[in-house]
Amino acid sequence: MILGQPAGLTLAKARTVLFVGAGGGYDVFGAVPLAVELLDAGKAVHFAGVTFTNVSLLPGAAASADHPQLYGVGPDQAVEDRYCPEPWLARWLERGHGYREPIWLLKKCGVRLAVDAYQWLIHSLDVDTVVLVDGGIDVLLKGNETSIGTPAEDLCSLAALSRLTGPDRLIACIGFGSELRDGIRHAQVLERMAELTRLGAHRGAAMIHASTPAGAAYRDALEFTFANQAGQKLSHVQSVILASLRGEFGGGEADVWVSPLSSICWLFDLAEVARTHVFLSHLMETESIFDVTAVIRECRRVVPARPPTDIPL
Repeated sequence: MILGQPAGLTLAKARTVLFVGAGGGYDVFGAVPLAVELLDAGKAVHFAGVTFTNVSLLPGAAASADHPQLYGVGPDQAVEDRYCPEPWLARWLERGHGYREPIWLLKKCGVRLAVDAYQWLIHSLDVDTVVLVDGGIDVLLKGNETSIGTPAEDLCSLAALSRLTGPDRLIACIGFGSELRDGIRHAQVLERMAELTRLGAHRGAAMIHASTPAGAAYRDALEFTFANQAGQKLSHVQSVILASLRGEFGGGEADVWVSPLSSICWLFDLAEVARTHVFLSHLMETESIFDVTAVIRECRRVVPARPPTDIPL
């Protein structure tokens, strides 16, 4: 997907890559195209992310003895009657790729606990490269845009990973145009991407194409999980990406706009995205996700939000 681009060079030299879902739930599925290519190249790959599920209620699930905020889940925790897509990803990976590592789920918490949990994972798994994966693009935003989407889990993940020491760190975003219902102005997203490019933080982009093994794997993993979680809430963002892979265009609903941009994976340097955020530093001492939400709300009250802008095309 990204061979020859800066992110591709970073991943090519990696031995062990940890993909972290920024906002929980289906976000980590955006890692599948990159992950299967890395697995085929002989790299060690691991998955983690925030969870929206009370993981302790899943059959056989147990918290890590070292970090009670972390649960390792696998195919045995995949159940149809409870929202938790990540174990279904584990089952799909085992079925198609012989993958038997747990997917690590982080209970919602503040930045301080998240830093400790991810630092432990990096040490115990010998990770040298971390990729924060966002379904959508709101994790890239600077914090003073007209809308910053649904930021609590994304910014907690970004802040925590920005504090890590040792590994190379990237951000991968997919699903441009899927967050209209959150009020995001995509002209401001493109402006932010341009700013990051000027700062040398753009690490490449690649379109996921359904005819490639990586694209076919992504589609199959999602369709498998959607079918087994049919009675639960599915992913709006990932559904938009799947529609883009099918060649759909436009929006049948007010908050949907499908285009070829929706299936592009954009990659950026995580440290620079974090450094240039206007209030991320205020989140560093938070203990709970409620603290994170309260700090974001106060910062948004104090920091002037930009007026809406549109793309003149």
